[in-house]
Amino acid sequence: YNVRANELALQRNTKSLRCLVYFLDDTQHVFEVDRRAKGEHLLDLVFRHLELIERDYFGLQFTETIAHSGQTNQVSLAAPQATPTHPRLRPQRWLDPNKRLRKQLKTSRAPHLLFFKVKFYVTEPARLLEEYTRYHFFLQIRKDILSARLIAPTPALALLASYVVQSELGDFCADDHKTGYISGLKLVANQTPEFEKTVADMHRLHRGET
Repeated sequence: YNVRANELALQRNTKSLRCLVYFLDDTQHVFEVDRRAKGEHLLDLVFRHLELIERDYFGLQFTETIAHSGQTNQVSLAAPQATPTHPRLRPQRWLDPNKRLRKQLKTSRAPHLLFFKVKFYVTEPARLLEEYTRYHFFLQIRKDILSARLIAPTPALALLASYVVQSELGDFCADDHKTGYISGLKLVANQTPEFEKTVADMHRLHRGET
């Protein structure tokens, strides 16, 4: 038993924060940062990890549970898909790049759980210079449609879903895409055969699009 090694490890743990970040493609990564660092330091590590150039559109969110009497707020370690509907969770907060991490991530639990998300949308996709940036917007919109966070008329949802199908399956092919082929994809929260038919009809129109 190495007492000195144990003491050094304890000192490192008290001086740093372990942050588990979930990305839009459902991957995750643990970042270790100095407790005294500001949010911008963690954001910079995340962007470098992703090799993402157009950074202004994205941010990190974290969720705190509602504190009970005599207890402090704690970050939920629930699975990401459970977070939006968890009955004891507050709305998610954006990590402030100008504030120290220890002032925002106050729980004693480790790792701290954060979600990488689109923070600002653009009205004209052409303003996004990088294909990689557009890819992350696509992932975010897909998640928002599936979780019913994105409220839109059914025709608009069907159009967005048809682009998801085009991305997943490529051009429509009568030999490969038989009647009902859309049912194999989960596109919206309450998916009906009628909706799937509309999406399939729109998918046919996207030939050659990437």
